[in-house]
Amino acid sequence: MISRAKIWTCTKPCLVFLALYLLLTADAAAVGERVIYSFAGAGSGSYPITPLVSDSAGNLYGGTEAGGEFGGEFGYGTIFELVRNGTGWTYEVLYDFTGNADGGSPNASLALDSHGNLYGVSSTGGDNYKGNVFELSPNQGGGWTLTVLYSFTSGSDGGYPEGGVTLDEAGNLYGTTSYGGLLSGCSGVGCGVVFKLSPRSGGIWTETVLYSFTETDGALPSSALVFGANGILYGTTSAGGTSTNCEGSPANGCGTVFRLVPSAEGWTETTLHSFDVTDGYLPQGVTYHEGRLYGTTFLGGSKSGGTVFELIPTKAGAMGGVIHSFGSGTDATQLVGAVVFDKEGNLYGSASRGGNSACNNEGCGAIFELTPNDGTWSEEKLYQFTGGNDGAVPYATPILSTTGNLLGIASSGGASDDGVVFELPLSH
Repeated sequence: MISRAKIWTCTKPCLVFLALYLLLTADAAAVGERVIYSFAGAGSGSYPITPLVSDSAGNLYGGTEAGGEFGGEFGYGTIFELVRNGTGWTYEVLYDFTGNADGGSPNASLALDSHGNLYGVSSTGGDNYKGNVFELSPNQGGGWTLTVLYSFTSGSDGGYPEGGVTLDEAGNLYGTTSYGGLLSGCSGVGCGVVFKLSPRSGGIWTETVLYSFTETDGALPSSALVFGANGILYGTTSAGGTSTNCEGSPANGCGTVFRLVPSAEGWTETTLHSFDVTDGYLPQGVTYHEGRLYGTTFLGGSKSGGTVFELIPTKAGAMGGVIHSFGSGTDATQLVGAVVFDKEGNLYGSASRGGNSACNNEGCGAIFELTPNDGTWSEEKLYQFTGGNDGAVPYATPILSTTGNLLGIASSGGASDDGVVFELPLSH
C-alpha cells in the first residue's frame, strides 16, 4: 500500500499511476458477487434455502421452499434447474409442489445420481402430511416426473424430514427426520430417526430405521448425512446431548455430532461430541475431509456468533474442537450449512447474518473463508450481502463450480426480494 506521505510527494506520472491503481482495485472490489438468477416469486419460486447440486456439465439444481404455481400467494415450493448457456444461464422450474401427496416445502439438500435423477425430501405434505421422500426423473420426450418413494407417518418410522438424502453406490438413500421414532422422548413427539430407503422390484422402496434418538444422545436431526471411510455415516442433531446449558422445546441440549457404523448385526450409534454453548450450539451439518469432520454451529462459541469445528474420529469417540469462533455485528454470525474445501485446503461457508449494519442492523449475511496456517485458521469475509439486488441471508452451504468459483443461494433480496442464485469468483 502507498503511504499518505508518498502521495503528497508524488510526481505527475506517479499520480496518474496511482489513480489507475485505485480505479482498478475499486472495480475489482465492486465486481465481487455476480447474480446469475433472481427469483420472482409465484411461478418462478421464492425463498431458496436448498443447497445447490451440480452435474458433470456444470448445470445446477436446487429448490425453493415457497413459490410455485400452487398454494396461492406463498406456494408450496419448486425444484429448479439452471443450465449454462454461453456466458449466461437458462432457468427452468422442473416441478411445482401442490402440498398434497406429492409434498411441499422442499427445504433440504438434493442428491443426483449418474442417470440424472434427483432425490429429495419434502418437510410437509405426503400421504400423511408428515413429509416424504421423492424422486424427480427426466422424461425422454422432455419434462420431468415426480415419484413419491416414501411418505412418513411421524410414528416409529419418523416424520418431518429436513436434512435431505444421501446416496450410496448401490442406490440406497439415507436421511434423517426431525421427529418421530421413539415417541416416549422429546415431549411425546419423538426425537427423530436415521433411516434408509432401499429400492425393490416393481418400483417399491422399503424404509428401515437405522437409529432412533433418545434426547441424551441427540434430538431433532435436521442436516444431511455424510459418508466417511468404510461406509460409516456421520451427522448432527440440532438439539439433545448431555449439556444442560441449552433449553428448548421439545428437546433440551445444544446438539451433537454422531456416527453410525454398519455391521452384519445392524448399525451402532456413537455420540462423538455434545455441544455446550461455549463451543457452539445448533450444529448445522458436517463435511468429511481427509479423515476428519468439519462443521458449523448456528450460534455460541467464545464470541457467541457461531463456530467452525474440527473433529478427528477415534474408536471410542472423537478428538478436536473449535477452530474458529465468530462474533456479532460486522463479523459473520449465525452460520448455516456445512463447509466446502478447495484443493488447497481452504474451507468456505455461509453466515446468514452479520457482515454489515444492513437488514435491520442484523447484517444481511456473508460468505467466509478460513485458511489454515501452522495449526491456526484465519478468517476472511469474501462477500457481505447488502440486501439489495445482490441478495440477503444466504441459508445454505456454497459449492465449488467447475471453474473453481463459489456458487450459492441467498434466501431473500434480489430484484423481487425472493432470493437469488449467485456466483462468487475466487482469487486463488
